[in-house]
Amino acid sequence: MARPDDEPSLAAAERWLRDAIMAPGGPTGPAAAMLAETPSLSAGQRLDIYRHGYRERLLETMRHQYPALRVLLGPELFDEFAAGYLDARPSRSYTLARLGEGFADHLDACRPDRGLPPSEREPWIDLMIDLARYELAFARVCDGPGLEGRQAVEWSPTPWPAADIGGLTATPAPCLRLLRVRAPVHRYHDDVRRRRRPGPPPPEPAHLVLFRRDYRVLTTPITAGAFALLDALIRGASLERAAVVGSVDLGEAHRHLRGWAARGWLRVLRGAPSRAVPHGTARSAHIQPS
Repeated sequence: MARPDDEPSLAAAERWLRDAIMAPGGPTGPAAAMLAETPSLSAGQRLDIYRHGYRERLLETMRHQYPALRVLLGPELFDEFAAGYLDARPSRSYTLARLGEGFADHLDACRPDRGLPPSEREPWIDLMIDLARYELAFARVCDGPGLEGRQAVEWSPTPWPAADIGGLTATPAPCLRLLRVRAPVHRYHDDVRRRRRPGPPPPEPAHLVLFRRDYRVLTTPITAGAFALLDALIRGASLERAAVVGSVDLGEAHRHLRGWAARGWLRVLRGAPSRAVPHGTARSAHIQPS
């Protein structure tokens, strides 16, 4: 141990221990100046116990947050990818619940074929990244705010006008998420949750809507046109403008809007919404592959 005159303040000692534990491959030499030794363990060995425990806790959290991806990759390969992510993006949050939020972005940034056009990239890597994005979106819908406990009138559609339907707008339910993927990862995820061991799904683009009803997460595939229409409405567009974006006629757009309102996905408004929902907010996240 350091001599009393050289002892660091409590705050400095805490910072040292935090930094030493969070750097599993870091040097253990300074440990002798900070930690007491025992007959059976050196200061460096005692520090390694904490380092190993901290690292294992983070890896266990990643396994819990991405169970379907772990099945897809296998335990060893998953841990290798997760360890690379933890090294590249050390935890900075007070809660482990947010530990894996950047995992899909990390996998995408590190993919070896990133410099190629999307059509020439490896479908297996697309599948891995999209499954990670789906698991994150599913968790956000599951754990985030929802409509449970609200009075029906609080989220019911306003009376449908007989005219000027093009001026209608909508605000999304807080538990609504949109996700565009390159394979039906939602089915694979569901099979894993049911303790099945499915084979990897084939490349097959899908446009997904995630929503929570009565504390249960529901995933609904919709067409590309309906997806573009719904996304435009979520971003604050009028029904008329959203119909143009989705390449559907106004009558079809109106039918979609009524159906989505009946499901609770949207609350229909007359005129401009109170505020347009920007990309990736907590109220509605539109997530798509790079």
